[in-house]
Formats: sequence, structure tokens, C-alpha cells
Amino acid sequence: MCIRMLMQMIDCMIEQDPSLSARRTIDMRRYIVNRWNRTHEESIDEDGVALFLCDESRGTLTDEQRIFARECREEIKACYRNAVFQMFQCGEMIRRHLVSGPEEYCRIFLPQYTVPCNKRLSPCNGL
Repeated sequence: MCIRMLMQMIDCMIEQDPSLSARRTIDMRRYIVNRWNRTHEESIDEDGVALFLCDESRGTLTDEQRIFARECREEIKACYRNAVFQMFQCGEMIRRHLVSGPEEYCRIFLPQYTVPCNKRLSPCNGL
């Protein structure tokens, strides 16, 4: 199965779960608003972003804001896809006894996100 098909299946799963789909939409809105407001003098309309995410033909966003919102929406979708894939991978590795649990999975496969017990990262962490 090619990666593209797998990612489409993950998108479909997210969209069919009302709670996860709603959470993703909320995160998209927050991300778009936060990023826009950090990089532009004039803030973006949060309600306009919410309407845009529900229906691109609605809302009061400018063309520039619509393009920006589309790009940000795709970034969040990619993050969710990746997170769901990693959860599946972790679960399957635990089921097959390839790792003892989530901590070992993260230590081996996501070393950039692990923090040693002393809470300090070495300069070469993740290499």
C-alpha cells in the first residue's frame, strides 16, 4: 500500500470521528489566527476563519488570508495524519512485543521528543 493511500485512509478516519474532527478544526482555527497575528499588523477575524474552515465560500477573509488559511489548514492536517500514524505504529509494535510500551517507542523512534530524567537536553540530542 502506498503512503499516499495510507494518509488518505487516516484523513478519512479523522473526519469520521466527530470528536477528533472537531478538535482538529479548533486547532486549525487557533493555529491560523495565532500565526497570522504574529506575522501581520492587522489581526485576522476568528469568526471569519471558523466560517472559512466550514465552507471556503463563506466568511469575510481577504484573498491573502484565504491562501494563508489553506496553507495552515494543510499543515495541521499533516500533523494530525502523522500523529495518528505514529499512534498506530506504536500500538502495533507494542502488540507484537517489539517495544515494551509507549516510553520505549518514543525513546527509539521519536528521540527528538524525549527528555532525560534530569530535564536537560545534550547538544547532540536526536543525532
